Amino acid sequence: MDTGREIADGAGAKLKLLEEELARSRSDLDASRKLSARLTEENETLRSYTDRRHWEASFRLATDTTPGLIWFGGADGSVEFLNSQWCAYTGLTMEEGLGWNWASVIHPEDLPGLAEHWGEIIKSARPDEHEARMRRSDGAYRWFLLRCAPLLDESGTVIRWYGTNTDIEERKRVEQALSASENLSRGQVEALKSTLEALAMEPAADKLVEHVLRIITEQFGAHSISVWRLDPGSGMIGIEMAFEEGRVVTSADPRFAGMDKWLPMEERWPWPEVFRTSKPSLIEDIRTVPAFALRDRLLPMGIITVLLVPMFVAGQLEGAIGLRFVEKRMFGTEGMDLAQALANQVMLTIQFARLSAQTRETAVIAERNRIARDIHDTLAQGLTGVIVQLEAAEDANLRGLSREAGEHLDRARRLARESLNEARRSVHALRPQALDDSNLSGALAELFTKMTAGTSLKLEFAVLGAPRSLPPDTEENLFRIGQEILTNALRHAQAKLVTAKLIFLPGEVCLDLIDDGRGFDPSSKSDGYGLLGIRERVERIGGQLVVESSPAKGTAVRITLPSQEA
Repeated sequence: MDTGREIADGAGAKLKLLEEELARSRSDLDASRKLSARLTEENETLRSYTDRRHWEASFRLATDTTPGLIWFGGADGSVEFLNSQWCAYTGLTMEEGLGWNWASVIHPEDLPGLAEHWGEIIKSARPDEHEARMRRSDGAYRWFLLRCAPLLDESGTVIRWYGTNTDIEERKRVEQALSASENLSRGQVEALKSTLEALAMEPAADKLVEHVLRIITEQFGAHSISVWRLDPGSGMIGIEMAFEEGRVVTSADPRFAGMDKWLPMEERWPWPEVFRTSKPSLIEDIRTVPAFALRDRLLPMGIITVLLVPMFVAGQLEGAIGLRFVEKRMFGTEGMDLAQALANQVMLTIQFARLSAQTRETAVIAERNRIARDIHDTLAQGLTGVIVQLEAAEDANLRGLSREAGEHLDRARRLARESLNEARRSVHALRPQALDDSNLSGALAELFTKMTAGTSLKLEFAVLGAPRSLPPDTEENLFRIGQEILTNALRHAQAKLVTAKLIFLPGEVCLDLIDDGRGFDPSSKSDGYGLLGIRERVERIGGQLVVESSPAKGTAVRITLPSQEA
C-alpha cells in the first residue's frame, strides 16, 4: 500500500510539473505570437512609410517634369510642396512659398476674395476652382485658374489637398476685349438711336445740338463738354459753346465775360496736335499744361482730364469737342473710336442747326432727312453687323471655343472700323468705299458676304443679264437699300435664307430680295426708319417699290428702275 501511494504521489508530482511546464510553454507561445504580431505591424508600418516616401519622391519628380504649376498641402490648406515650375514662375523658392506664404504672389485686389473662397473650399472638402492674378518673377501679373481637389481617407476625412494653377491670361483678354467691344457698339447704337429720335421729333435746331451734347456727356460720364471752332482766316480756335450743368451755354454767356476765348494754335499745346493730325488727343492733367484763361476757369470746376476730338465737314477740319472729366481718365482704341463717332454726330447737328437758320423750311427738312438717312445707313447698319458678330463671339466663348470667339471678334473690329470710315465718308459727302472700289454687282456681293460672315443666315446672290454702269446716285441708293433690307433680315426677321438678285433687263434694272423670316403687315404703321428710308430712296431715283409680306410668310421686296446708263 505504501509503495502504491508513493508511486501515486510521484506520478502526481510529475503531472504537476508537466502542467506547470505546459503553462509556461503556452505563455511563451502567446508572447511569441504577440511579438510576431507586433513585428508584423511594425514591418507594415515601415513598409507603408517607405512606400509613402517613395511615392512622394516619385510625385515630386513627376510634378517637376510636368509643364504646369502644381502644389499639395495639408488638411488645413497650408502648402507643403510647390513644384519647380511654380517656383520658377513666381521667383520664390519652395521654402519661401510654403505654409501660407504663397499668398504673397496673389494680386492684392484678388487676395481677399481668394482667401474667403479657399476657406469655404476647405470646409466643404470638395473639389473647386477660382480665378486670380498671380505675380510673375518679373513683377507682371497674369490671370490663372486655380483648381484644387482633396485626398480623403476611408472615413471621408481630408488627408491632403492637391492643386494646379493654369494660365488663362489669353482667355481673359478675349473676354475683356469682347466686353469692351460690346460696350462700344452698344454705346454707339444707343447714342445713334437717341439722335435719330431727336432728328425726327425735335423742331428746334439749337435744342437738337443740346440733346446730342447731353447724350455724349452721359455716354462718357463726363462733367461737361466744350465745342471749339477753327477760324481759317486767323488760324485761331475759339470756344463756340459748352454743355454745362445740363444746358448749352454759348460763348456770349456772362460766365465767359472778360476771358480771352480765342487760342493761337501755334502757341498752345495740345491744340495744334489735334488739328495737325486730325486725331483725338488726351490731356491727362490740365494742371500740367501752360496756363490760359479758359484753363483757369476749368480748375475751380474740378476738371482734370480733357479729351479733344476733331470734327469735320465735307472733309475739312472745322473744330473739336473737349470732353471734360473731374478725375484722371485713360481711353483705349474703342473709347477713342466711340468719341470720334459721336463727335461726327455733333458736327452733323451743328451743321444742321446752321442750315436751319439759312435755308427754307423745306430745304431744312430735306437736309435733316438726308443726315438721318446717312447716319442710319452707315453707323446703324454697320453696328448691326458688329453686334451680330459680338453675340456670336460671346456664344463661342461660353462654349469654350476661344479661337472661334477670336475670329468673330476680329470680324467685329473690321466691321466697326469700316462703319466708322463710312460715317466719315458720309460726313464728307462721298460715295460708299465699296462702290469706289467696284461696280454695283461687286459691291453688293462684298457687302452681303461681310454682313453674313459667321452668322447662321444663308444668302444666295445672283446677277442676271449683262451688267452695266448706272448713274452714281442710282448705284449708291440701290447699295444702301440692299444693306437696309439685309440688316432687317438679320436683326428682325429671324430669317434663315435670303435670296438676292440684281437683274439687268433691256429697259430696266431690278433688285429683288426675298427672305423666309417671320414677315410683317406692310399696311400697318411702323415707327421704324427703315421702310420709310427705302421708299424715299426709291422715289429719289425714280423707281418703283413693291413689298409683299405677311406674318410668318417671309418678305419679298422688288425695286424696279428705268434703265439709264451712267
